[in-house]
Amino acid sequence: MLAVKLVCVGKLKEAYWRDAVAEYEKRLRPLCKWELIELPEARLPSAPSQAEIAPLPGGDRRRPGKGGGADPSPHGWNGVPPVH
Repeated sequence: MLAVKLVCVGKLKEAYWRDAVAEYEKRLRPLCKWELIELPEARLPSAPSQAEIAPLPGGDRRRPGKGGGADPSPHGWNGVPPVH
């Protein structure tokens, strides 16, 4: 069965975001395993030291869609093959 994980950085505070997630869940739950993950917000200073970067998961400094850092995945950052 397909698994869908929606990862949000920070809490879904606004009602329209909560409503949108509820609608996605309602439509997708019969078709797949659904999981909502809300990560706590974390901010780094504009020029972080190595000690501040180290606690990041895996020390990963890449950002989705920004092309930062080397990517071990052959399909791109999110595992989705690129469209040509």
